[in-house]
Amino acid sequence: MGVQVSVRPGRPPMAIPLRPLGDRGRRWRRWARAAGFVAVALLVASAALALLGGAYRATPFPAAAELRPPSGAAADPQRQAQRAWARLQGLAPRGAYIVVDTYRNKLRLYRDGALVRDALCSTGSGIVLRDPRNGRQWVFDTPMGERRIQRKVKNPIWAKPDWAFIEEGFVPPQSARERFDDFSLGDYGLYMGDGYIIHGTIFQTLLGQRVTHGCVRLGDADLELVYRTVPVGSRVYLY
Repeated sequence: MGVQVSVRPGRPPMAIPLRPLGDRGRRWRRWARAAGFVAVALLVASAALALLGGAYRATPFPAAAELRPPSGAAADPQRQAQRAWARLQGLAPRGAYIVVDTYRNKLRLYRDGALVRDALCSTGSGIVLRDPRNGRQWVFDTPMGERRIQRKVKNPIWAKPDWAFIEEGFVPPQSARERFDDFSLGDYGLYMGDGYIIHGTIFQTLLGQRVTHGCVRLGDADLELVYRTVPVGSRVYLY
């Protein structure tokens, strides 16, 4: 069996017979391939060293003393754990603070890390309301993150925003007097800014559900305890 190779235009192709490759030929072919691979690898390695040589020179190998494991007190696992615990304790909030779990609808009141009250609450429904007049919309979510109690009010009065009327199918009134509501927020209000409040509710049976417009609702007894325990400036963690 052979291949056809054209050697000169105008002449018929000449058949060049191919002989079987003997053992010696096979050995030479393997050696040639290996030599080629080695040559390519050396070229690639030399190019990489030329490019990265500056980085290697800029990062000296650490001294032998730096590679030694810590000894004495520094190597004591118990002391290391105590130091780590002390650092964590230093980061913990002091005094009274509030943690709101919007997934389980739980409000937990702590004082210096100790749990004072574990209460059911209601949080934002996540509903989107749109104003049919101009397309403006509101999303009723409880905010996430860290906030502070900015002020506390007994017998709070709610100045109802536009969405409170649109939700009920009414046009928002022009008069401010028609917006005042002195019963929906309960006996106490703890204001966290941007209109978000921890307050009471006239819908006690809905505690534990996501039904609010973003505020955190509590039952009467839980709200009174939180109001009397948490001073202005206290932290509120919401997740």
